[in-house]
Amino acid sequence: MAIRILQKEKDVLELDLGDIDQSIAQMITEKLNETKGVEFAACKVPHPVIGTPHLIVRTKGANASELVAKKLEEIRKEVEEFRKQFSEISG
Repeated sequence: MAIRILQKEKDVLELDLGDIDQSIAQMITEKLNETKGVEFAACKVPHPVIGTPHLIVRTKGANASELVAKKLEEIRKEVEEFRKQFSEISG
């Protein structure tokens, strides 16, 4: 299942993350909550067995979609740096 937009306004974004693992959704949520301009970020699963994670972001006037894109890029860079360091030590 692909990611679906459930609600999109300038300062509110809710996404159905489909098959994305809940731990990844939680990591995105944590990064967003550390971000200036984010009022609230959370991940919820509507049903524990058949539900898919929903990411909800509310900002204080900032563009929610842009903040999510920025945080995803930061996470990508962190993972790439980790992969590089791991490759160096694992041979």
